[in-house]
Amino acid sequence: MAFGRILIIDDDPLVLRTFQKVLINEGYEVIPASSYESALESFSKYEFDLVLSDIRMPGKNGVETVAEIQTKLKDAGKADLPIIFITGYADYGQEIHARFHGEILTKPIDIQRLLSSVRDYL
Repeated sequence: MAFGRILIIDDDPLVLRTFQKVLINEGYEVIPASSYESALESFSKYEFDLVLSDIRMPGKNGVETVAEIQTKLKDAGKADLPIIFITGYADYGQEIHARFHGEILTKPIDIQRLLSSVRDYL
């Protein structure tokens, strides 16, 4: 039995695999998405308990992707999802906007801090 279903959004395949492996080993169900489009496709198929998203990605960034997910939840009468953003370098405007939607962890990621944040939300 999984402790919760997490949507991970990152355009870097290595980051996706690493976070997926760590979280699965901790008992979470993980659905990876490498782009805005794949994140919304996964969101349409599954219900999630948490979103873990990179901020900077080609096309729509993580903040825009999460904002759209939260809007879809609101339109469906559902509660917002907890969000953890992962970034190596967010410009100031994106960081402020991201903080409005969720927590920010900076790269390089301390895995224990990530796991602690995930446990806090779930």
